[in-house]
Amino acid sequence: MDDLGIAGRLTRVFSDASGLNSVDWPLLQNGAVNLFKNLTYFVEAQTDLKAAGYEVGYVDCRSGIKSFCAQLSDVLNWSEQFGYDEWTGNLDALNDAFDTYPFGVSDKSALAFEAFDQIVNEDADFAFGILDIIERSSRNHLLFSRRFIALVQTSNPGYSCENIGGRSANWNPKEWLQADRF
Repeated sequence: MDDLGIAGRLTRVFSDASGLNSVDWPLLQNGAVNLFKNLTYFVEAQTDLKAAGYEVGYVDCRSGIKSFCAQLSDVLNWSEQFGYDEWTGNLDALNDAFDTYPFGVSDKSALAFEAFDQIVNEDADFAFGILDIIERSSRNHLLFSRRFIALVQTSNPGYSCENIGGRSANWNPKEWLQADRF
């Protein structure tokens, strides 16, 4: 391993001529977890990532944690990876799953969580744990030139999730200013 640090490795991942202008650069430059209030921007980000060759897994969080766990199990191919049917919500197991996240041939994946505020309202610590694991995992995957992004839609314009993966969640570029969320 070289002495570039994470910033140097990130620059290497995006070193081609179009890299810094790619759709994923603004979604990774300040961390992998990106918040969206506006549903149109959330859907647009998914569409743009798919067009850029990303596999995008979608989870609708409106039905609460039990449904969230079942949907995420499907997205992660849980039974194929671990030999049992469904993720039960154990964060240690999820951490292990993201270490071997099922990337496709492109080595670019994203997870899109719609109405994540429902999970936060049901169990804020669990919600924090999910985003913390994703942020840490994304940074680790970048070390091996794999890109992993989370798109997190919430109806709460003041939502923040600080210190995930040692960082804070960031609002997407179109809603960076708080005024753009109201």
